[in-house]
Amino acid sequence: MAALNWLEANWFPLLQGVGIASGLFFTGISIRREGRARQRSDILLLAQHHREIWAEVHRRPDLGRVLLPDVDLIATPISVAEQEFLNTAIVHFCTGWQLAKDGGTVSVDALRGDVGLFFKLPIPRAVWRDSVGTRDPEFVRFVEDCLPKDRASLSGE
Repeated sequence: MAALNWLEANWFPLLQGVGIASGLFFTGISIRREGRARQRSDILLLAQHHREIWAEVHRRPDLGRVLLPDVDLIATPISVAEQEFLNTAIVHFCTGWQLAKDGGTVSVDALRGDVGLFFKLPIPRAVWRDSVGTRDPEFVRFVEDCLPKDRASLSGE
């Protein structure tokens, strides 16, 4: 009987409290769904940029050396086109790293493997070494950590 009297006296504040709690609950669900949608959008956008960047290598014969493991950089130095392409690829790696670091779209471990393989190649390694001073120091540490430990640092340190 006391509960009924309390409910009769306090029904409106109770209803307000339930309404507020329900609103917060549904707002939380909406924010979570929006986050997932943004994450999927980020994945699609990153994949699109990935395809565009690497399609350049196949479309442009002047970029063919970039992915070769045996290149004589003294006999044939890095071209401006190769350097520009690789700077774009490095920015792409950095974007993927930032997304992975933020707990988003890409696995840090998967990225670590790709970065390690990519920067073992002579032309990417040389462009990286020349541009490391202009890169995010945390990204530089990430790239350096992806490389085999028995090698000298790519940044020349």
